[in-house]
Amino acid sequence: MTVENVKTRLEAEEIIERIEADEDLRLLVSKIDIPYILERIPREDRGRLIRLLPDEVAGRILPKLPSEILESVVVEIERERLIKIATSLPADELSDLFNKLPFHWKKKLSKWLPTWKLNEVKPLLAYPPDTAGGLMTNRIPIFFEGLEVDKVIKEFTVRLKFDEYDTSHYIYAVDSDEKLKGVISSKELLLSPRDKKLRDVVASPLAVVKPGTDQEEAARIVARYDLIELPVVDDKGKLLGAITVDDVIDVIVKESGEDLLKLAATVKVTAPYLAAKITDLVKKRVLWLIMLCLVEVVVAFIISSFEKVISATIALAFFIPLISSTGGNSGVQTSTLVIRGLAVGELSLRDLLRILVKESMVSTLLGLVISPFLFALSFAVTFQLWVSIILALAIIIIIFVVNLMGGIMPLFVAKIGIDPATISAPLVTTVADAIGLTIYFLVAVLVLG
Repeated sequence: MTVENVKTRLEAEEIIERIEADEDLRLLVSKIDIPYILERIPREDRGRLIRLLPDEVAGRILPKLPSEILESVVVEIERERLIKIATSLPADELSDLFNKLPFHWKKKLSKWLPTWKLNEVKPLLAYPPDTAGGLMTNRIPIFFEGLEVDKVIKEFTVRLKFDEYDTSHYIYAVDSDEKLKGVISSKELLLSPRDKKLRDVVASPLAVVKPGTDQEEAARIVARYDLIELPVVDDKGKLLGAITVDDVIDVIVKESGEDLLKLAATVKVTAPYLAAKITDLVKKRVLWLIMLCLVEVVVAFIISSFEKVISATIALAFFIPLISSTGGNSGVQTSTLVIRGLAVGELSLRDLLRILVKESMVSTLLGLVISPFLFALSFAVTFQLWVSIILALAIIIIIFVVNLMGGIMPLFVAKIGIDPATISAPLVTTVADAIGLTIYFLVAVLVLG
């Protein structure tokens, strides 16, 4: 154990002892970011902190904890208290809790929970956690379309008092086969004529999704239509539940974080950085680094293949880093724009020709703007006209070719079913190095004969 670990351990013990002794401080701690604290204190102190919190607070944070931290916390909670907390959770949050627990804990909790609560959450557990079905809640206001508005309002109010709904922004109308027929906000329902039928006041939903829809696609739909809730229906149109906007926000944060890691050539790490094991961080990163090293060998081979050209004109070697960085950065800019367009639904494979045309124009203009600047820079450094001409011509071609590559690669991997974010910045940069240096030396060979 390092000096820093000992210090952290002593600080954590001192804080927890103060919380145990002061009830007012305990109430104050309940209002702050507990997950943030749990990530930063030693494993053995996490259970002690959770035991100090009211059940309501513990229930609020447990489903939000990463699986690595959750397991170390759950083992410290007494069985009866865990049952009480789990039973009080909304179905969608309890489903999240189940999905994060190790298999043996899922089995235990399934045996301990009341039958009615288990039956409530089972439909959600039938779907993968990263789909619309795994994200939705099934405790929503659903009424038969033939009921009068007055009866719907009365029944809705009673059920609301008994906390039977996880969300009450909208009321859903279904037919006798439980197929979704329409939706109305609770505010609009209260303002509707009481003698009308529910079917006469509801409107068709702006969008619906199937339970197998990827959660990222569901989040895009919510964002596109500015929805508070998104209904989930099966293949026959039967209403299964709804995805709420707070769950969508969690998905957006999670997916953007994963895409950021992929763009940096880092495999997803589920645990928070401070709580992650050093060995896990090494495992997640080492394979990508080895792969990039292998690709860089190709770059080294390209340089060695033009050894005679470099020997004849040493000044060409001065600009190898400039060629690599300019081409790589240009390719990353294009690939990032295309990946972002794919992520938010602005682009698809059908837009390939438009992307090629636009990037052809953009890259040509970029090359024509940068080329004179590099010509002047090269001549000021080397005082060699032909080297400056080579650099100026090569950079136009390099930017053109690399930008087209940066635009095509994300579309290609999306077509074969791979996340476009996998086309990471280091990978694009490395491939651009190989292409850029090849073009640079070929132009040198042609110009110098």
